[in-house]
Amino acid sequence: MADLEKFSLLKFFGSFTQMLPWVKTLRYALGILGVGFIGLTIYRAYFMPTKREVTQIVAEAGSRVNLIRKEDKKGITVTPFVEGYGFAESDKRTGAGAKAGVRIDF
Repeated sequence: MADLEKFSLLKFFGSFTQMLPWVKTLRYALGILGVGFIGLTIYRAYFMPTKREVTQIVAEAGSRVNLIRKEDKKGITVTPFVEGYGFAESDKRTGAGAKAGVRIDF
């Protein structure tokens, strides 16, 4: 059986000053954030309930109608998105792609 190295408290706390463990930690954190961002985007695009408002306006002949809509804005809205697109040009070139990002509304 292979000899196991004994646990050393000094070696453990010394690893906090080394660069490689921090790079690995940052890499894992970015991977988890990326997967979470994609999951949140899919949830908001397909499963999140949307508010639908139906407004019916009946105006008699000769009447004047003023429609004023007020949106309740509660600070800054951050919305992640993923969009697909396709294109075709006159010289028979076609293509497709995807965009991903974050929309920030004030």
